[in-house]
Order: sequence, then structure tokens, then C-alpha cells
Amino acid sequence: MMNRKAGMVLLLGVASILPAGVAAQNIFQKAANTISSWFSTGDKKDEATATEHIDITKLTLDENLSIPELDNKEARKIRAAQSREMKRLRKARLTDLKLVRNYEVIKATLAASNLFLPNDTMLSDKADIFLRPFLSDLRIPDYYHVMVVMHSDDTGSESYCLDLTRARAHAVRNWFASHGGNTDCMVLYEAGPFAPVASNATMEGRARNRRLDIYLIPGEKMIDMARRGQLDKR
Repeated sequence: MMNRKAGMVLLLGVASILPAGVAAQNIFQKAANTISSWFSTGDKKDEATATEHIDITKLTLDENLSIPELDNKEARKIRAAQSREMKRLRKARLTDLKLVRNYEVIKATLAASNLFLPNDTMLSDKADIFLRPFLSDLRIPDYYHVMVVMHSDDTGSESYCLDLTRARAHAVRNWFASHGGNTDCMVLYEAGPFAPVASNATMEGRARNRRLDIYLIPGEKMIDMARRGQLDKR
């Protein structure tokens, strides 16, 4: 059990890495609620509490990317499965793909221009081409924890950029749900302009910053299949 002092150190660590303006997204409060919940069970050894599914919607992106922790045997099987999934996504013409967190998590980046018209929150006609390859990853509930992170450039006010990325993230989730994807383990983040990957001083840089990041994190079902030796059969 984590003691209270260690929990407060972690909370301060989370706060120290947050970019300016993220308070508007209530991310700090999400972290505070999560850490507070770690102390709520006291010293009781309640098996039901121990096996309860954590509420991933209350976690920050960094917190979600840090869990679940895998043992060596599970990790080897999951890394192999993620590598196979990367190859499948590449065949579907998705090119900006990488494995992160010790090769256990897939990160896919899609240009916003492939999904939305400028300043629009309705998916364009060609968005189907880029989102459809992920549908098979959403067929099995809790196979993946899916993080949908929408970014913008810094054109416009902070509130406008946050509202824009929030609406766009919801549009993406709604598309998956309406096309048969299970979104119970999907978490949306409106990042606004706070995590640029290029300078906003140039047109090319702003285009790179307007993007959607999708993270495919091993869920409980995937981990269970790894334990049972079923991932190789998928």
C-alpha cells in the first residue's frame, strides 16, 4: 500500500510537468482524485476492491500510459502481438506509427487535415479511410485501453482551441461507436495547443501540430489472453 507521503510526492510530480493552461482541462483535479482514491480503502484486504477495474477516465494521459504493469512473460507476448498489429496498421496505409513504453503501447498519429476541414468539428468524407483500420482493435471489450488525444495549433484563444479539440475528440469517438466499435475503454483528451511537436511560427509547423494521437494500451482482456497463451491465435 502506498503511504500518504509518497502519494503527495507523486501528486506534486504530476503538477510539475503539466503545461501552462492545462488547468482548464481539469487534469490536475483528475490526478488529485486518483491519488486520493488510493488511500480510501484503508488497511482492509478486500479482494473485491483489489480486483476492481480502475476508472481510467479519471486518470491523466501520463497515468494511463504508465499502466498496467506487466510481468516479463506477459510483456514478451504483448510486445509480439503489438508488433504484429503495427504491421497490419501499416498495410492499411497508416504511416506515422511507433511503439512506446517498452514496445508495449502503439501510438498512431493522424493529421487533422485527414479527418476535418479547417476549423470544423464534423468528420470529413475521407476520415473513414484513416479511422476504419482501428475498428478491429475495438471489437473485443477491454482488449485495448484507447486514448484519443486531439491537438491544435495556437491559432485562436486557448478556450477556442480547447473547445475545438474537445469537439473533434468526441466526433472521433462517436464515429467508432456508430461503426460497431466498443468505446467503453476509450478516454478522450482535448490537448488544445499545449503539446506542440513543431514551431507554430510556420505554416508547416502548425499543420504538424494539428493532429490526432491514438494510443493502444493493453487492456485487461489482452493481458488475460497473454496469460492463457491465446494472443498467438488472434
